[in-house]
Amino acid sequence: MQRDPWSRRVVAAAREVHGVLGPGLLETAYKLALAEELRRRGVPFEQDKTVPIRYRDLVLVTGLQLDLVVAGELVVEAVSIERVTDWRRAQLLTHVRLSGYPRGLLINFNVAVFRRGVHRVAAPSP
Repeated sequence: MQRDPWSRRVVAAAREVHGVLGPGLLETAYKLALAEELRRRGVPFEQDKTVPIRYRDLVLVTGLQLDLVVAGELVVEAVSIERVTDWRRAQLLTHVRLSGYPRGLLINFNVAVFRRGVHRVAAPSP
């Protein structure tokens, strides 16, 4: 998958957060720190964005809650978990597909080596 410039900037910001905070904190700390780092770097984003879920002609009462949406095109989910499972990757792919954004990043801050915590997905072609 080709990396876009927004993914690079988000990964660089997340690497900085991981370098300062290290692994082992609650997700909330990483989400707040990542948002602050993105702000400092001038990366446009929306935080805790709710996106409606549509099924045929019905809009479901509950919506998707997305951690971050960068530049209107990249879904970013920040987690602090023991390991990223296939279920987590599938969940991100579903969020990307249902939200209509083309790409997603799942960043697990609970890793010793940062690059092992970065997972990318792209929406399937129509």
